[in-house]
Amino acid sequence: MIEIQPGSDVDIDEYHAMRCAVYAVDYPELPTPTRQATAAVLAVPPVHLGERLMWQAHLDGRLVAAATSYLPVDGNEHLAIAQLFVHPEFRRQGIATELLRAITPVLRERGRTSIEGRHVTEGGAGDHWTKALGFRAVHTTLTQILNFGEVDRGRWEVAVPEGYRLVRWIGAAPDDVVESYASARNAIADAPAGLVTPKWSVDRVRRVEAGLAKHGVECRTVVAVDPDGEVVGLTELEYRPLNPMRLMQGDTAVLAAHRGHGLGLAMKAAMLRWFTADRDGLREIWTNTGADNTHMVEVNLRLGFETARRSNVVSLRL
Repeated sequence: MIEIQPGSDVDIDEYHAMRCAVYAVDYPELPTPTRQATAAVLAVPPVHLGERLMWQAHLDGRLVAAATSYLPVDGNEHLAIAQLFVHPEFRRQGIATELLRAITPVLRERGRTSIEGRHVTEGGAGDHWTKALGFRAVHTTLTQILNFGEVDRGRWEVAVPEGYRLVRWIGAAPDDVVESYASARNAIADAPAGLVTPKWSVDRVRRVEAGLAKHGVECRTVVAVDPDGEVVGLTELEYRPLNPMRLMQGDTAVLAAHRGHGLGLAMKAAMLRWFTADRDGLREIWTNTGADNTHMVEVNLRLGFETARRSNVVSLRL
């Protein structure tokens, strides 16, 4: 009999063994997770996605499946973002469906009316399972990875477009730019994106900054500023001490009126030069980009990223 329990008190070694087995079958094109990376995933949730809820499923005392759900806010109080893992040795026994049935009442109680799953491989086990339950594909993303040991760093020598200057910081945005920075972050909403497009404000910026600091995440930001001193573009990159060899790309956005000048390329190139000058031992950067955001996909390729996989975001009304 499957025993499903909520809670984030997870045995890292047991969870890591299951995660590696899942990656080997479902994501063979991606590097096998290190234990360090798994520990970082468990310890440092994506702050911008809101509260995290976790469940574990055991069979005869062995961890065979896990579910994680995030509850975003700021206009997305209807949505739950969920991920379900089932150990390949225990599939086709209804465990994933039983997990979904266990978490659905909790999500409904929290006011969530839609559930969204990410990184679902087309044609894979998750794709067949979600389709059978009525999920529909709503967005396609590309996972792109930059390997520092293989990239030509000369690609990062990019000039700042005339009429603009770059400003950078670690952690909290300076008070004199935070308002226009928050406004510029809303540019991500009119770029190709998934379902989560919250409205940014100074309050939300400060809440996310505080959440990252609480978990020990070093978030660096580079912004483009126009002649009037307004932030018109931004990019962010996260360093997590629990996984010191991998950087995680955050948002990159440019206001519509300032696109087409190469600001995205210039900002991301400056970020790469800055980070690698300060930190040794970096191995790679991971980023997920909308497949229809062809401009940003091309910017990443020019900087030395390679496309590792293509996957879907799927959605279901609760």
